[in-house]
Amino acid sequence: MNIQFYGNCISHAMQSIFPKIGYTAEHIKNRSKGMVAVEQQNRFRGELLVGDLMHMVSGIAGFTEKSITVHHKLYNSATEKLSYESLVTALHFDMQKRKVVAFDEKTLSKLQSLKLQEEVSL
Repeated sequence: MNIQFYGNCISHAMQSIFPKIGYTAEHIKNRSKGMVAVEQQNRFRGELLVGDLMHMVSGIAGFTEKSITVHHKLYNSATEKLSYESLVTALHFDMQKRKVVAFDEKTLSKLQSLKLQEEVSL
């Protein structure tokens, strides 16, 4: 697979994790608040080939009052071997004011409850 494929997998995984913290498409549209990715670190661990079955495991690696860092791991489902992992940091963004803003207390509480227990580094 090429780098574009892995990037697309991460993009889909990020979209899947946002509803877990309350950021559904409706929430984003109604409140004009969303996320903007500002940093991504990647490690290729093993090759995936066209036709391989795969699955992604994602979790909140860390957060601040204005940012989240998400750890994604892409596995070859047949072998259970880690093929690729990524750490993505995104900022909470007010799309009307065009600036970074703090999360509300409810979101911070959800982030805390979803935070991975283990330390993550690539």
